Parts: sequence; structure tokens; C-alpha cells
Amino acid sequence: MDAKYRRYDRHGVSAADVHQLLTYSSGYASADAPTAVIVHPQPGSHARRALQVRGPKGLLGIVHVLGVNTRSTPEQAMAWIGAVLR
Repeated sequence: MDAKYRRYDRHGVSAADVHQLLTYSSGYASADAPTAVIVHPQPGSHARRALQVRGPKGLLGIVHVLGVNTRSTPEQAMAWIGAVLR
């Protein structure tokens, strides 16, 4: 998981961010389910999307991009993130 202080609700996830998270997931996640998470501030509401990255040999990894509502309490944000990632 990597916390970013960028506005992914306004800009796409950069290739450098995807590369960084794929590197993390290949080093720390299980080989059959390489998954990583980007958490960023999202004014007004929670948001969620998943980027599937494929190469010539199949799935390289999945990067979940979670926008956390900046108006929620830390407890609410943690509960939402936990529910999404289960």
C-alpha cells in the first residue's frame, strides 16, 4: 500500500506510480495474486477503481486505486478501506 498526496480524481495514475506499485507487489505479494494499493485524498466521497496490468505472459498485477473521502473520520476511512480490500 502506498499513500499518495496527489489528486487522482483529477489526474490519471502515472506510469511511474504503476511501475513502483508493481515492483512492490512482485516483491511482497504472493506470486499468484500480485496486488498493490494506492490510497489518495478524494474530496466529497470515496472512490475506487482497479488497474489490471498485463504483459506478454499474462497478468503482471492489479493496482487498486482508492480515493478516501477527506471529510470522513480516520475510523470511517479505515473501515471503508478494509471493506473494499476484503
